[in-house]
Formats: sequence, C-alpha cells, structure tokens
Amino acid sequence: MASFKVMVVACAALVSATSQAADLEYGFDADAQGWTAVLGGSPAWVSSGGNGGGFLQITDVSGDDFLAVVPAAALGDWSGFLGGKLSFDGRNVNGDAPDWPTFGQVTLTGPAGSLTLDLIPPGQPPADGLWHHYEVPLTTASWGANLPAILANVTSATIGGESHNGISEVVGFDNISITAVPEPGTPTLLLGGLALLGFAAARRRGER
Repeated sequence: MASFKVMVVACAALVSATSQAADLEYGFDADAQGWTAVLGGSPAWVSSGGNGGGFLQITDVSGDDFLAVVPAAALGDWSGFLGGKLSFDGRNVNGDAPDWPTFGQVTLTGPAGSLTLDLIPPGQPPADGLWHHYEVPLTTASWGANLPAILANVTSATIGGESHNGISEVVGFDNISITAVPEPGTPTLLLGGLALLGFAAARRRGER
C-alpha cells in the first residue's frame, strides 16, 4: 500500500510539472496586453481583423525604424526559453511595398549585453493584406554563445516593425509567443508512471 501511494504522489507531481506552462502568449483579443512601440511607431489595439480576434497595429510616423516592445512585466529570467522560439503573425495592413529589411528583427538586451537576430526573409510582410507566420529560434546556434547569459536577465526585448522605405506603412502583429521546449523525457516518464500505477492496481486486486 505504501509503495502504491508513493507512485500516486510521483505521478501527480509529473502531471503538475507537465501542466505548468511558462510560455508567454499574446493574442490581443481584448487589448494591447501591455505592448508598446518606440522609434516612430504609433501603436493601437484593433478589436477585429486579427488572425483570430483583435491585433496590435503599428503605424509608422517618423523616419526611424520603429520597434514593437515586449511588456515590462514579461521581462526578467528567460533562461527557460533557451532552445525554444519567438514566433508571431505579421500583416501588411495598408499595402505599402515591403522594401525595408528591418521587419522581424528581434533584439534581446540585458546586463550581459545585447543581441539582434534577423532571420525573416526580405519582402515581408507581403502587400497582400494576409497574415503570415514567422519564427525565430532561441538557440545558441542562431544567436551565439552569449545568448544564455542574456536570457538569464532580459531587460528589453523588441521586434522590428519597419517594412517600407518611407513614413507611411501600417503593420499588424498578432499571436506573439515566446515558448520553451518541453523537458525531454517528461511525457515518457509520465506514461511509465501511469503504467506502473495500473500494474500495481492490478496486482493489489489479484492479492485480495
């Protein structure tokens, strides 16, 4: 009986561990969720027209390369996201030519320094009025050896929004997420624990 209870507790702990989601998700269904813009970007929350629900719209109002800014409340220790990814949906709202290269550049800054990565191909987002999905891996293979040190204390994180060589473009962001990689082996351990529980239960029934 004691060993059976131990297995129950162990499996419960595994279920709890797998259900704890540290991911940061922004669907903009009710508001801008704390996202802002700098360097000549004028942000506004739009209640409909997103890739599901609302979205964050940023209008270019200066000659600078405007940036979408991660909410301050989300910053801090991002070590758990190492090996994960930052992804988002982007839309060319007003159809200006996507002829400026900084759209989708991700910059992470902290006491350990600053890193910028641009893996988004040129000509994005296309002038088709549709939503397009983009992903940036949070790996040392893409960012370099200093990434873990920066993720240990992120004080600023931005996504480039400038997509047009001029002061007129309107860009939409939706479904922004910063996600971790599930810990290897956890699902297997969970299934194994549940199998042991089943075996133990069957054995107890047979001993009666």
